[in-house]
This record gives sequence, structure tokens and C-alpha cells, in this order.
Amino acid sequence: MTAPLPAAIESTASALAVPESSNGPVFQAENSTPRQRLAHWWRHWRFWLIVGAVFVLLSVLTFLAATSGNRSLDALAINNPAPAGAQAAASVLENQGVNVMATDSLAKTTAALSHNAYGASTVLFYDPRNILTPAQVSELAASVEENGSRLLAITPGPLTLKRLSPDFSAAGSTAGSSRVDAGCTNADAQAARSISGGGTTSALNEGPPSGTLRLYKGAQTCFSPASGSSPAGGGLLASNSSGDIFALGFSGVVNNHYLDQAGNAALTFRLLGSRPELLWYTASLNDIPPAQSPPSLAELTPTWMFPAAAWLMLVAVVGALWRGRRNGPLVQEPLPVIVKASETMAGRARLYQDARAVETATNTLRHASMTRLAHALRLGHGAEPAAVVEAVAIASRRPSTQVHAILLGAAPTSEKDMLTIAAELAALEEEVARR
Repeated sequence: MTAPLPAAIESTASALAVPESSNGPVFQAENSTPRQRLAHWWRHWRFWLIVGAVFVLLSVLTFLAATSGNRSLDALAINNPAPAGAQAAASVLENQGVNVMATDSLAKTTAALSHNAYGASTVLFYDPRNILTPAQVSELAASVEENGSRLLAITPGPLTLKRLSPDFSAAGSTAGSSRVDAGCTNADAQAARSISGGGTTSALNEGPPSGTLRLYKGAQTCFSPASGSSPAGGGLLASNSSGDIFALGFSGVVNNHYLDQAGNAALTFRLLGSRPELLWYTASLNDIPPAQSPPSLAELTPTWMFPAAAWLMLVAVVGALWRGRRNGPLVQEPLPVIVKASETMAGRARLYQDARAVETATNTLRHASMTRLAHALRLGHGAEPAAVVEAVAIASRRPSTQVHAILLGAAPTSEKDMLTIAAELAALEEEVARR
């Protein structure tokens, strides 16, 4: 008869038991079916699976958003459908047969002008961060004039304006207005009649503060917010004496948000669509010229680095001289320390063992045994070894030669011989003590 199961095993077995069959109870292991194993695996890994799925989903959505239609978020970009973009104007011009090509560097723009298969072109120039140097602006204006093309500069700064043409000058800025009349005899301005000045709200991402307009003066000045005629204060559109370079002080005329207001679309399409090719040039970091040679370490080092390093070195030397002086001789001082004899004996024994000093340890054992035997036989501490051997031989009734071999014999050559001599010394002392 088998012994009953312990209580813990019985409870586990009852928990795992299924209804009895004709052959008795049937036990089933935990997680034995595929469904149970799958449920257990899901409970163990569901957190990381959910996190991974969310990460993959966000990555896919970000990739699709970035690559869908190759859209841009830059202001006045021809592939930006946002209010500050210019996709609407570019799309209409392309539908009317104008070849619109976006460039992001002065080199690409001048190369496109020189290799243009259509002849003269139109260049829209937009530099909201004033990246181009005055020399680069002069190069752009010279390339446009040489090619016989037309240039429309959107909200250029004062320095850029002077480099485009000596006929231009900045006339400050003014608050936005809902509608500005042409007020000049320029054919493109007359066709537009009036343009929207943005009012008091602006969704632009450009140089002037939101809701302000830049004013320019040129050989011909149009769209003055002050009155219907071109005043001395300047207007939103100015042109040079040859009529091939224009400066526009409000980018909202071209962008998606204000293109359908007043005559913005008419002015935009007449200024940009008069030639079969339009180069939409937005200055970028590609226009920053690289350094001719990498800067040296001395050029990268701040000017205060060398004086500070010299001062720190001086402080270190003074500190070393102050704290690094030689100490005096050691002073001997008796310490009130008492060490147990057993600890001293154990320490010396470990030193002998580590050094394998079998002969020294054996001599120490023999000397201690002879001292104790001399004291037991009342021979005194100054007794000769031969006298101690004779007295011990008489007391132990052993031959003198045997006692001499134990107390004054040859040194052992191994630890085994040393242990044998130690045992014989202990037996000899015991025999003398029992006499």
C-alpha cells in the first residue's frame, strides 16, 4: 500500500485533475494545449508587441506624410499646399505651359539661365533669411541681365535691393491693408488694378513682422498704400529703368492664402508667366560658400584659453611646492598592543609554511622541546644539549642514540619528515612527564 500524497501535492493534483473516466482520474499538464500556450505567450509579450506595433505604425505614417507628393513646409515653396506655400500659383503656371523649375542655390540658378533652351527666362528670387552675400546678389543680377531674363525679388532686404539695381531704394514698411490700388502706368500693375495687402492678419513666414509690408522706390513705383498715385514714400512693387527687375514687398501676393484676393493672381501670372521658363529660386544653406581651408587649432581656441592655462599651471606649481615638501624622519613610539601567544605562533607557522622553511621550523620545534624537557628535568636553561639528551634518555628509558636523533638529528628534507619529528618530540615530552 502506497503512502498518501502530502497535502500540497494533493491540492496541486486536484487542481489539475479533469473529470474521471472509466480508467480513473486523468491529469493534464498546465499549458499543454496550443490555445493555452498561445494565451500564455500573449500575456508574457503583449506589452512589447503593442509598443512595437505602435512604433511601426507611426514610422509608416511619418514616412507616408513625408513622401506623399514630395510636399514641403517652406514658405513660397512650389510643392507646399499650406497657406504660406505657393503650390497654387506654380500649378496654374504649369497648366498654362510655363516650365516651372525650383532651384535652391545660386550656382544651379545661373547654370539653368546659361543653358536655357527656351531663351530668356523669368527668375523668382526669395531669400527670407538673407543668406546671400551682396556679391552673390550682384552675380545673380548680372546673370539675369546678361541672359535678357526677368527677375522678381520677393521682400528683398535693403542691402540686397541695392545690389539688384541702383534704381532701387528701401522706403521702410507699413501696416497691411485690405486693398491697394496700382497708382502707376505699368502694364502689369494696370492689369491687376489692385492687390490685397494682407490686412491686419498674416500667415506668412518671412522677414517682416506679421501684418507688415515692405515698401520700395524705383524707376517706377506701384501699389502705394498711402494713395492711388505713387508717392515719395514708396510702394509694394518697384521696377528698374529697363523694366526687367522687380521688387515685391508682400509675398502674400504669390502665396496660396492671398492669391485669389483682389488682383493678386493677375499680377502674379503677368510677372511670372511672360516667359516660357520660370526659375523658382529660394536661397538656402547651399549658397553659403565653404571655407577655403579648415581652421587651425589656434583659430578655434578661445582667446582666454592660453592666459587661463598659464594661470592654472602656476597655481599647480605653487600648490605642489606648498603641499609636496619632504616629511621629517619617522618617530618611534611604543604602542600599547598585546598580542596573544597563540596568534603569534599561528602567524609564524603560516610564514614558515608559505616560505617552505622546513629546516627552520624543525629547529624551532626541537629548541622549544629541549627547553621544556630541561625545565621538566630541573637542569636549568643553561644546560648543555648533551646533558639534556642523557637526562632524557634515562628518564624515558630510551637509548641515547635514539634521543639524540630526535633532539639533535639531521634536518628533515620534506614536510612529511618534519611532521614525523614533531610527533616524536611530542611523544618524548609525554614520556618524560609521566616518569
